[in-house]
Amino acid sequence: MKRRWKGITALGLSALIGCMAPVSTMMAAAEETETAESVQEPEFTDSAAEEVREPEMTEPTAEEVQEQETDESAAEEVHEPEVTDPMTEETQETEVAESTTEEAPEPESVEAVAESAEFIPQATETAAPKAQEQSEKAEAPAIVIQLQGQNRARELGGTIEYNAYFGNRDQRLSISASQGSDSVSLYYYLDTAARVSDVSKSEEQLSDLWQPAEQTTGQEVILEQEGAYVLYVMAKAVDGQISYARTDGIVIDTTAPVITGIDNGGTYPSGTSFGVSDDNLESVLMNEQPAAPSQADGMYQVTAAQYSTSCVIRAKDKAGNETVYSITVEKKDVEDDANVISKTGDYSLKAGTAYWLGNGNWTLEGDSTVYRGGSTFYVREDGSYHFTQHMK
Repeated sequence: MKRRWKGITALGLSALIGCMAPVSTMMAAAEETETAESVQEPEFTDSAAEEVREPEMTEPTAEEVQEQETDESAAEEVHEPEVTDPMTEETQETEVAESTTEEAPEPESVEAVAESAEFIPQATETAAPKAQEQSEKAEAPAIVIQLQGQNRARELGGTIEYNAYFGNRDQRLSISASQGSDSVSLYYYLDTAARVSDVSKSEEQLSDLWQPAEQTTGQEVILEQEGAYVLYVMAKAVDGQISYARTDGIVIDTTAPVITGIDNGGTYPSGTSFGVSDDNLESVLMNEQPAAPSQADGMYQVTAAQYSTSCVIRAKDKAGNETVYSITVEKKDVEDDANVISKTGDYSLKAGTAYWLGNGNWTLEGDSTVYRGGSTFYVREDGSYHFTQHMK
C-alpha cells in the first residue's frame, strides 16, 4: 500500500508539472509513470498481497519491524531517484521546448517580412519616375529657330545685329519648342519693320503681339517680301514655365546696287565722278581694286586701268546682288593741257570745268580725301585751291 501510495504521489506530481508543459510532454510523463507502475505491479499480485497482509494479522517482532523499516527505507531511496530523474529531464526538455517555441518565428511573421520586402522595391520604383519628372519640369522649354540649316535662336533683349542677307524671296524659318516628354504651347511674332530700331523688343512690348502657332514642331514662317525682319518666339510649358527667343536681323534683298552719273558702255574722261546706291552695299571695285568714295560728297572717280583706256566698275551688296559697268576712259596729254594740275601749289579753278591731276596722289587743303593722279577734278565753286602732290 505504501508503495502504491508513492506511485500515486509521483503520478500527481507529474500531472502538476504537466500543467506547465505542452500536452505532449504531459502524456509522455503519464506514460512513463504508468510504465513505472507496471514494472512495480508484479510485486503486488493478489497472492503477494495476501502474503503481505497475513503478517499484519500477527504481531511482528522487533527484528521484523526493524527489517521491514529498513527494507522500506531502502526501497524509498531506490525508488525516489527513479521518479525524480525522469521528471527533472522532462522539466528541462519542457523549458527547452518552450524557449525554442518562443524564439522560432511564426509563419505569419515570416509572411509579414516577405510582404515588407516586396513593398520596398515598389516604393523605390515609384519614387524614381517622380524624381525624373521633377528634374524634367525644372528645365524651361527649349526653342529652336532653323533657317538655311542653322539654328538662329538668340536670347531676348540686347542690340539686333544684321548678319543674314538673302538675295531671293521665300525664305522659310522653322520653329519648334520642347520640354522633355511634356507638351508646350508655341507663339511667334514676325517684326517686319525691324530696321526702325536696332534694339530687341521686350516681353512687355510683345505681350499683345503674339500669334499662336498651329504646331509646336516644324511651324513655318515664310519671308516673302524684301525687307528686314526679326522673328520672336515664346513657348509655354504645362508647368507654367515660359521661354523666349529671337533671331538676329534677317534681310531679304533682291535688288542689285544702282550706279549713277555714268552709263554702262559710255566714254568718259579720267576722274569723272559717279555714285553707287544700295541699302546693303558691301563693296565697289574699279578694275578689280577697292575704290573709296570721296568724303566730301560720297562720289567715286573714274580711273583707267594701267596701259589701258577701259574701266570696269563692280558694285556688290551683302545679299550677293551685283551691278557691273564697263566704260572707256579718254586719254589726255598732261603737258599740253592748260587745265592740268601738275605740281604742288595754288590754282584758280572754275566750277564745271574739268581739270586733270598729274602723276602721284593729290590732297586738297581743307579736304582729307586723297585723289589719284591721272584723273579729272571738278570744283563746285570758283576760287583758289591749294593742291599738294604726293609721289608714290
